[in-house]
Amino acid sequence: EKWVKITEVKLDGLKEYLLMMRKRGHTLVGVEQTAQSKCVTSYNFPLKTVLVLGNEREGIPVELIHLLNDCIEIPQIGIIRSLNVHVCGALIIWEYTKQHLLKY
Repeated sequence: EKWVKITEVKLDGLKEYLLMMRKRGHTLVGVEQTAQSKCVTSYNFPLKTVLVLGNEREGIPVELIHLLNDCIEIPQIGIIRSLNVHVCGALIIWEYTKQHLLKY
């Protein structure tokens, strides 16, 4: 069986964790609306990806956004341009899974 490895890291240890994972060759990808965000539907996830989710209201802290290789966002229609963090996580993990794990 193939599983997506998920590790929850609390905010107080997140910076060190991200730096360690980048050193190990992972691409750090945040789900955040920024001027340079890429649409998830056209983003090609590297196999070694660390997904960073922010909290419900403030998103990813600015000091952590600067550590990320890429930011991606989920396209939406309508007035409200946000989704609950658990919904975002599920959608992004599905897209990663679709690109990598379902090929085998």
